[in-house]
Amino acid sequence: MCDTLLALPGATRDSSVIFGKNSDREPNEPMIMIRIPAGKRENGQSVKCTYIELLAKEKINEVVLMKPSWMWGAEMGINSKGLVIGNEAVFTKEKQSKEAALLGMDMLRLALEGCDTAEEAVDYIVFLLEQYGQGGKAGFTANLRYHNSFIISDSKEGYVLETAGKLWAVKRINDFYSISNSLTLQADYDKCNFEKGVRFKDRYDDKVFSFGSKGNERQRFTTSFLKENKGSIDVVSVMGALRSHCGNEKVASFCAGSMNSVCMHAGGVISSQTTGSLIVREKDDDITLWIADTSLPCVSLYKPFWFIDDYSMFFTEDRQVQAVEKWKRAEKTRRAFIRGNTAGLEEFLKERDIIENELLSMANKASDNLDKLELMRYAKEREQKLYKNLENCLAKNESGKKQYTSPFYSHYWKNQNKQLIKQ
Repeated sequence: MCDTLLALPGATRDSSVIFGKNSDREPNEPMIMIRIPAGKRENGQSVKCTYIELLAKEKINEVVLMKPSWMWGAEMGINSKGLVIGNEAVFTKEKQSKEAALLGMDMLRLALEGCDTAEEAVDYIVFLLEQYGQGGKAGFTANLRYHNSFIISDSKEGYVLETAGKLWAVKRINDFYSISNSLTLQADYDKCNFEKGVRFKDRYDDKVFSFGSKGNERQRFTTSFLKENKGSIDVVSVMGALRSHCGNEKVASFCAGSMNSVCMHAGGVISSQTTGSLIVREKDDDITLWIADTSLPCVSLYKPFWFIDDYSMFFTEDRQVQAVEKWKRAEKTRRAFIRGNTAGLEEFLKERDIIENELLSMANKASDNLDKLELMRYAKEREQKLYKNLENCLAKNESGKKQYTSPFYSHYWKNQNKQLIKQ
């Protein structure tokens, strides 16, 4: 379960393009950020995706991906050309493919690696969908299978692409748009591969699964945010939207899980949690990434990243194990909050906000690659110190008795913690 939003120049404070996405996965499923350099495939060289091999485009753009550690594809990402894509699980009446096929996350990565513009990426994903189909187990441990929708943008324009099996509909975005875990397009699409005039959502949305995912509710919230803030949307306001618990104080205080929360918390019968978050700001050929490569953005620090020659601040494909370990270390603090040890949380959030505001101010002044590298290093150092102080505070206040708020909540998280230790 996820939420993705896009604000184009007509909707932002400074006429930039701002993309944001929370990735909601199983709580023990590491979400890692990796950077892959540009390259070229030899003619006829196949690509091994999560489940199938295929002939992809020869060129490989430089990309930054946020991906579940176990799969080839990615939940969200951007390439050095400024093409950014986020995908969503959608549940439709079209049957799931029984044949090996592409995950939506595979299509996303293939498009980022092979395309330069949003329009080109739309066409390529449509080609992949019609040629290879979509399907396969997309859950970490759960046998979760679904179709996909995408927000696809570059520095000039954006599109929403929604699918049901091999059917698809696409719409060019005007000012802003958001998607979640249900179809949104009716007959307002620009192109499709079925009879024109069909109301796509009404015809193909699986209302039972969509109701359970609460995608309609979260999409209404993010759309309201975009509409109410049109003309003043910036990185800070998008951070706030992605951290929102939509008014649910029990979720905000780590007492319950809820599918209605954009910053999703698991627990009880809720088995999805926000495991990573990405914001991209593009303007005048400048691309700034704000990444929370830890779960629960409500208690995460967004750090700035740029496409510069130096790779030292990024994990690469050959260092995915280290990326997983970083994610899991931060996860220990989240599990402490969830079991009732919130000692130091208030002070942590105050310091987090101070650091984040400082990083935002410094990012606006970073004029060259050396400035950007130094700021990325500084952000890493501040984050490490922030977590070290929190870990020390939590250790001092950890009691033998765990203070979960309900038997169902307790059972769920005790089981998750046992499984995480085994991973």
